Amino acid sequence: MKKHLFIFSFVMLCFSLLCCGGGSSKSDGDTSYLDGSGDYYSDYEEYTEQETVIENDNSIKIAYTEEYGNTITIPVKINGMGLDMIFDTGASSTCITLAEAQYLYDKGNLTEDDIVDVQQFQTADGNISTGLRIILRNVSIGEKIRLYNIEALVVQNQQAPLLLGQSVMKKFREISVDRENKVVKFFK
Repeated sequence: MKKHLFIFSFVMLCFSLLCCGGGSSKSDGDTSYLDGSGDYYSDYEEYTEQETVIENDNSIKIAYTEEYGNTITIPVKINGMGLDMIFDTGASSTCITLAEAQYLYDKGNLTEDDIVDVQQFQTADGNISTGLRIILRNVSIGEKIRLYNIEALVVQNQQAPLLLGQSVMKKFREISVDRENKVVKFFK
C-alpha cells in the first residue's frame, strides 16, 4: 500500500508540473516483438517488404544522422509520436522527458496502466536522479522495426537528451554501426 501511495504521489508531482495527474502501479514487464511471443516476427505487420529490407547478414539497416561530434541520432516513434533519439549504448534504459510523457498522456497514448514505479538512476555526470519507470507499448525504429512493451524512464530534467538505450538494444542479437554508409544495423 505504501508503495502505491508513493508511486501515486510521485506521478501526481511529475504530471502536476505540466498540469496533468494520475498514476498506478503495473509490473507486467512483458517485452515482445511483433507477434507477442518474444521472438522476432518476419512480416512486420504494417510495414511492407519494400520498407523493410532484411539484408543477407540477417540485419535491418536504419539510416542515422550525426550530431554534436559523433552522436548518432535515429528516427523513432513512441506510441505513435515521432522523435529523433540518441542511439546510446551506454544508457541502461530508454529515456524521455516529462514533455514527451505529457504529450503522450494528453493524446491518450500513455495511461496510468503504463506506469510501473519510481526508480533511481545514475546520470552520465555521476549524479543520482529519480525517474518514473513506464512501459512504452509501441516503439518503431526507422519505420522498419516495431517492438512492444519496452521499459523506459521519464526524467524530470527537460534539457535531458532523448535516449534509445539498452532496454531496446538488448532485444537484438547484435547491433553495429556502419559509419561509412551512416546506418545502424540491427541483427535478428
